[in-house]
Amino acid sequence: MEQLWARIERRLAELGCLDKMALRPGADPQAIAQLERHLGVVLPDPVKRFLAIHDGQDGTGLVDGYTLLSIAGIQQQWDGWRELDEEAMNADCADSMGSEPAGTIKPMYTNPAWIALTHDYGGNHVGLDLDPDLLGQPGQVIAFGRDEDVKRLLANSFPEYMDIYVAWLERARWNGQYLDVKE
Repeated sequence: MEQLWARIERRLAELGCLDKMALRPGADPQAIAQLERHLGVVLPDPVKRFLAIHDGQDGTGLVDGYTLLSIAGIQQQWDGWRELDEEAMNADCADSMGSEPAGTIKPMYTNPAWIALTHDYGGNHVGLDLDPDLLGQPGQVIAFGRDEDVKRLLANSFPEYMDIYVAWLERARWNGQYLDVKE
């Protein structure tokens, strides 16, 4: 993860926006362990190493316009989702929920084993799925949230997602407010 973060920081510096991202210092192992206890999960080792280098950001827009969450932010987002009547929401929304590809993500509105790693200030996230559907893999990275009726598989693992992200970052531009890629 050290090499990955070095590549990310180097590219952000090239783009002239490293300071704007306001990357936080790394989280200590006790804070990561406390987060796992709070969430009732064991995070994949690459995610723990990632957070140990930079505990999220105080800026915005590092991950495709989304803010990279700190440990406190991950916990806050998870707690916010737990404030919903999950059983009722999942039942009420069952007919409109799906996954892409089908069978990889449980067709639910919310799941306590979906761990947000980013947020867009509108209730949408990129995060871990530690409770996949039959064709999925524990630790896969998904898009989920308020506006995501069809949850999307982004990568089969966190390291695979980070490879995709770094490739995206290599094509990105800093437009003065956020990173974007003109396709």
